Amino acid sequence: METFVQGWGLTIASCGIIGLVFVAAWLHVQRELTWVRTLTDHLGIEIVADEPGTTKTPGSLGVQTIRDESHAILTSQDPAWALKQVRSWQMRAQRLEAALAFWTDLLRQLGLLGTVLGLGLSMAYTGSDVAKLLGPLALAIWTTVVGLAGSIFLSAMFSMKLAAWVDACEKNIEAWEARRQARRGAAA
Repeated sequence: METFVQGWGLTIASCGIIGLVFVAAWLHVQRELTWVRTLTDHLGIEIVADEPGTTKTPGSLGVQTIRDESHAILTSQDPAWALKQVRSWQMRAQRLEAALAFWTDLLRQLGLLGTVLGLGLSMAYTGSDVAKLLGPLALAIWTTVVGLAGSIFLSAMFSMKLAAWVDACEKNIEAWEARRQARRGAAA
């Protein structure tokens, strides 16, 4: 166990864990951003569906799911349920920015945890071998680098386009909901 902690084993394992968290974060944010894009595009097409020359493209399973949800909302006889469904779209879109903030912060904190752990292990070493002292310091440095790099990379990949797509999605939801309410009022 001492060779694992004093050598590169703990450093590699800690950096591997931070790498797995980065992959999980990337997959989660990418999946949610894809959903927001799909919803934005579908509602945008629905808003201008009556315009001449507008065509609906057949889509993926995600597009079909959103189309079915919007159709259920449009044909619902229960206005409270329909409003609840629209609000759930809005809340899911708004949670995306908080999810990105959570993942970037978690990556930074994991790097900092490795730093503190590495410094603590190096301070706890009482021997005279300098090489054994440097192992925990490598843990401190490399976990900081990997955590911070993952955080910066995740933020750089998603921050700007995420904010733009979430704003566009919220505007399309508001416009689609206003149009639905107007049609419902005209039908009544």
